[in-house]
Amino acid sequence: MEPGESSGTSEPYETPWAKLVPLDSNYSDVEIQSNEMVISSETTGSSLSKNEWCKITRSPDLCTAIVQNLSSNTITVGGTVLKKEDTIVIKCGTEIISGSDEEGYLIYRFDVMPSPEHCEKKLKISIDVEHAKCSICLNIWHDVVTVAPCLHNFCNGCFSEWLRRSQEKHPSVLCPQCRGVVQFVGRNHFLHNIEEVISYCYPIQFNVEEETGHVPYMGFNIGDDWDME
Repeated sequence: MEPGESSGTSEPYETPWAKLVPLDSNYSDVEIQSNEMVISSETTGSSLSKNEWCKITRSPDLCTAIVQNLSSNTITVGGTVLKKEDTIVIKCGTEIISGSDEEGYLIYRFDVMPSPEHCEKKLKISIDVEHAKCSICLNIWHDVVTVAPCLHNFCNGCFSEWLRRSQEKHPSVLCPQCRGVVQFVGRNHFLHNIEEVISYCYPIQFNVEEETGHVPYMGFNIGDDWDME
């Protein structure tokens, strides 16, 4: 059994932004697709005709709405009795009775549908700034690179200088943090994005790359013939 219909006085959306959900499961939802919708439905379980009994107008905050009584009888909204032409603000979960009391009249719950932007899943990352520091210069990463296989992170310039000095003295390059053998080093674009956000609040105090004048690199295998100067 169809509980009601809605007619819009403004351009409808592709999907409903709200709906009236009848507490009686024998009835279907009334979808609201325009910023102003006139609700026409059976107001009682025994009624066979549909009458325009209220208008629902979407509020600018997109979370609430204004309901206006269009019927000659009173309606009850969130416990408040409205006479003809009276209005009241409603929010998600507000109960609307299509009459002055519950007995014999249909009861609806006003539900606001999630907007598409609210449905998007967003990833929030929390990071301790102390964990975003280079263990060589002890400052926040600058042009961060990651070494493998240990996956420790350093400033590009700091590790460039470390690599140059290590290759002069040792056959293998060791990680400055864990002393494990480094097999590959490359820019970490994911951490670079985090680095940029942190830099707004924590200015970088020391830039080894600028001090040494070493050229940044995109990534290479340790042991390759690569000129650091």
